[in-house]
Amino acid sequence: MSRSTRTARELHRLVLERIERLPGLEGLQTDIHRGAVVGTGGHGDEAPNWTIRTAVPPSGWRLDVARVIRELQMRYDLDE
Repeated sequence: MSRSTRTARELHRLVLERIERLPGLEGLQTDIHRGAVVGTGGHGDEAPNWTIRTAVPPSGWRLDVARVIRELQMRYDLDE
């Protein structure tokens, strides 16, 4: 089953809306705000075809932020 697609701008907006609702992040500028959605060329139905490019590697993200991104990756593909 294919996922719905969104533009990079729409995906970035969705990620920002969700992380700004997380405890302690409301109103703060994060690396995610300054980052960008980029295609990854995902492999297979389960691999995400986009991620967020920031100066902080995903291993340095808060777990709740990483969870938000992963949930959106599972729901939407990048409309290239």
